[in-house]
Amino acid sequence: MQASIQPFFTWSKDHIFAGGAQNIVLLIEWRGVSTPEAGRKRNHKVAARNIELRIWLESHVFLTGLHGCQAKPGDERSFLLQLGKIHSGQRKYIALEFTLKAAPSGTHDAVWLQWLYKQPPGERIRELPVQKLSLEYSHHTGVLQESCCFHVEKHLELLKMEATFEEAALLSSQGQQNKARDLMTRQADKLLLLAARSGDMLLLREAENMYRKSALESMPIHKLTEEQDMILAACDVHK
Repeated sequence: MQASIQPFFTWSKDHIFAGGAQNIVLLIEWRGVSTPEAGRKRNHKVAARNIELRIWLESHVFLTGLHGCQAKPGDERSFLLQLGKIHSGQRKYIALEFTLKAAPSGTHDAVWLQWLYKQPPGERIRELPVQKLSLEYSHHTGVLQESCCFHVEKHLELLKMEATFEEAALLSSQGQQNKARDLMTRQADKLLLLAARSGDMLLLREAENMYRKSALESMPIHKLTEEQDMILAACDVHK
């Protein structure tokens, strides 16, 4: 039987400097796969439900952040992510932040992952094979200058939006509208700078959306700075 989810994994960097502790992000995305029997009219049906992702960490890997999900603790070196359902053709994303201990140069195993879900029709429980993700460690100092993968950086910042909105809503409920506005404006600035650098229209739309929401937190309406206006104008060129 064809698997109804297709996972993809992307590290924020291709190489890790072996000379000391380093931070890295793993972007996990999964797509709901349309099965041949789905038919055109049912193209957006539920492809999988009750999706779970079990993750085991090697001894030199430590989880420091989660974006887009919450973890259910397992034993000392593992945790479980409960990821709900996905429709055929839909893509979903989460990002995990890790700190890595120093290690000798060479290829080292980092994390092990296994997907489990219920596949309609019939709600049959499916387990995908365990997958191993490794990292390449190097003592070459040029590794320190390696830039973050744009695909990972983009979705990491987009995933941070939900937590930003939740924190801003909490601050507003406590009467701290200015702090809520500043929090959203800082996140919008990050999205806008990424949009200007890449010409990515999704980042631009989300930045504009966050600026509008931050404007509602203060009266008179918050105005964009001259620098923000210039960046938005530059992004308009790509439209």
